[in-house]
Amino acid sequence: MKNYYLSIGGKKVRVEMNWNAMMTFCEEKGIDDLSKLGEDGNVTPRDLLTIMYSAIKEGERMDGRTFELTKEGLSEIVRPSDITLFLKIYKEQCGGGDDVTGKVGVAKKKNVFQRLISRG
Repeated sequence: MKNYYLSIGGKKVRVEMNWNAMMTFCEEKGIDDLSKLGEDGNVTPRDLLTIMYSAIKEGERMDGRTFELTKEGLSEIVRPSDITLFLKIYKEQCGGGDDVTGKVGVAKKKNVFQRLISRG
């Protein structure tokens, strides 16, 4: 499995969009029913920041480090180019649109994670 990294504020940080990161995002958003995930069809800038923060915290944990920045601290130093690269990594790690059976292009309502992939 390939590891993915971003340079944030001059520091190389690992990005890992795994189940731990997804659970952290859901907890931050107060989502306890996965069927409600992204139900309104909107992904706000704050949602994207929370997803990015969760994935970086998890990646750093997996590399044996602690990500010291708060979400607000991350937001202060992240640039649009960082977001673009993050979305590419996100898309790669989340499968880019295949459903769980491996079929590509299955029509279904997109949740917040799938909408981010399609925008990446």
